[in-house]
Amino acid sequence: MDFIRIAENPWGEQILIGLGWGVAWLVVVLGAIFILGHTVFAKKKDEGREEPKYDPAIVAAVPDHVTRHGKSARYSHWTLAVATFALLITAFVPMLGLQFPWVTIHWLSGIVFTAYVVYHTVDTLARTSWREMWISVPDIREAVARVGNFFARTEDPSKRPGKWGMENKLFHHLTALAGLAVAATGVLMMGRVDTWFWASDPYRWNISDATWGGIFVIHGISSVAFIGLLMAHIYFAVRPDKFWITLSIFRGWITKEEYLGHHNPERWPVAPGAEGHGRVTEGQAVGAGTGSAPMDRSRE
Repeated sequence: MDFIRIAENPWGEQILIGLGWGVAWLVVVLGAIFILGHTVFAKKKDEGREEPKYDPAIVAAVPDHVTRHGKSARYSHWTLAVATFALLITAFVPMLGLQFPWVTIHWLSGIVFTAYVVYHTVDTLARTSWREMWISVPDIREAVARVGNFFARTEDPSKRPGKWGMENKLFHHLTALAGLAVAATGVLMMGRVDTWFWASDPYRWNISDATWGGIFVIHGISSVAFIGLLMAHIYFAVRPDKFWITLSIFRGWITKEEYLGHHNPERWPVAPGAEGHGRVTEGQAVGAGTGSAPMDRSRE
């Protein structure tokens, strides 16, 4: 299998023209193996499991509904989802021989995707919420323990994470890296196709063939990375034991039982008066759970 594609330009030079098509299939196969392996090992034994003892005052103060995702986070998530699916379909379905006018759909979806990347980056920097996704030493320790528990097919409730576990943070960082790469290279590549804004011009940016080859390969690597990331994302979204998280991206909140059953209240405080708590109205925490009430309210 060729990992990269090489062609000869009009001057007889060997140049890169993109990632090998077989790499996409390799990622699909590896993703399927991961899903199958995780499915086999994911069932846990419940015997001997003891729930951790938290301060009764903290437990009693947790509202019935704990906000996990604000409105803007949910709306932007689904905007990104539509754009990502459109990009992947228009990028890879033509490989299967199904021909349709995909170029216009692709660059339009790319604009939406890039706008999201810019919005998310500016919003994160402005609110300094990047700290929430910082991987800490406790995150690493808990993740190592959870990996050991996974293969032992058991669970140690004392190793539950705060709002975001290390696996969530790693997924976010990998997606962010792939997203930045695919958006940056995609904007450059738009200059080579006809759009509503300009006619195709391969020399628009005055970039050499060798540099273009590198851009094509980076764009291809980040694109196929999204295939694997999306496979994993959808797999965990539809798993019965994770579906409570999926519901939260629709309704915005999780129940008190889900919060206490999957999170450490000491790592993610949401009770009234606790550090990181949002406002509470009629028994429901609105904006609770991101570590800063003002930050959550700004995203409503």
